[in-house]
Amino acid sequence: MNLVTSPVAVRARFALAGSLAFFAGATLALASGTRVGFKDAFATARGNAFVATADNPSALYYNPAGITQLEGVQFSGNLYHIALASDYTGPAGSASMNDDYVSVPAIYVTWNPSDAPWAYGFAMYAPFGLETEWPNNSPLRTFALKNEQSYVTYNFTGAWQVSPEFSLGASITYNKVETDLNRALGIFGPTDLFRFEGDGDAIGVNLGLLWKVNERHQLGVSYSHRTKVTLKGTSSTIPLVANEAAQATFEFPEVLIVGWSFRPTPEWNIEANLDWTNWDRLKTVVIQKSSGATPLPFNWESGLFYELGATRYFSNGFNVSAGYCYTENSTPDATYTPAVPDSDRSFYSLGAGYRGKNFSADLAWQYADGGTRRVTGSPPSLIGATADGSYKNSINAVSLSLGYKF
Repeated sequence: MNLVTSPVAVRARFALAGSLAFFAGATLALASGTRVGFKDAFATARGNAFVATADNPSALYYNPAGITQLEGVQFSGNLYHIALASDYTGPAGSASMNDDYVSVPAIYVTWNPSDAPWAYGFAMYAPFGLETEWPNNSPLRTFALKNEQSYVTYNFTGAWQVSPEFSLGASITYNKVETDLNRALGIFGPTDLFRFEGDGDAIGVNLGLLWKVNERHQLGVSYSHRTKVTLKGTSSTIPLVANEAAQATFEFPEVLIVGWSFRPTPEWNIEANLDWTNWDRLKTVVIQKSSGATPLPFNWESGLFYELGATRYFSNGFNVSAGYCYTENSTPDATYTPAVPDSDRSFYSLGAGYRGKNFSADLAWQYADGGTRRVTGSPPSLIGATADGSYKNSINAVSLSLGYKF
């Protein structure tokens, strides 16, 4: 019997091709070109322009050098409640992605001993992550069904106030990734499915600098080093293969943020940030499976966040903020997948807050208009379909932060 046409060979070929095609698309949900960069309601209200202000415990994420500005023991928690919507229209028909809200939490604790130049902190947050779901009857079902990924960072920070004007900070991070990705094959019937489940971890490093030039001007720089995470788990190609061991190593990008805070009076704080994510590192991922290693090209592109925000402080402890953030798309058409409906986006935000002697609270509203992205030349699925078409993308989010100073 010809090996190429034998049932066993056909099943193996479909299993391998299905899993590789799935990974080429669904890993974009894991390593989304749209980084989850909003980690505090006060910062979110300011368009995320906060690296040069960094004056609450969320500085552990935005700029670790900033925690030298905090006194005693301080705690804050943030909940970022976000809904991502995408409406598709193309040659195969139309579909809408499930736009249910997803909650992304963060916790920060800082300690600055009295009269000491040192400060310390611990935080938990999710710098990357995405949850998307397209219906099973969608014309895009062979590219994406339900994709879930959590990337949790445990951050341990130390900071040193070198002088009253200058501070340095450094963090060691432990990063844990879990993923569950699903898509249809479109070959064996309406219930065929490819699924990948995996998890992995990695150690990372963050650095920060804060320079108070004078009473009006303050500069901040934050750098997060890239991390490599090897995801180990299983893949299933239903109805052909129940489980097969699989793993792949992904390189998450470094992030560099520079910012300038201008305070024309004590009542006003205006800040501008330039935030860079180096997705250029994501070129090729090699899938290791029992059926053989296969390289997959991604050819992602680095992207910038342009952030601008302003806050007006009042004598009674209240404040109001407004901000704007423009984010660049990092996923080219040639590797596009609807699992990650990425596009250039304009974020608009408003917020209000209160800072008392011990208690603080901030609430922010955010809307992002992704316009209509027209995709051409996207990679075909196993049945020859493409994800070419128009995608109208938008984001709605609410962020709430509560803090306490002991």
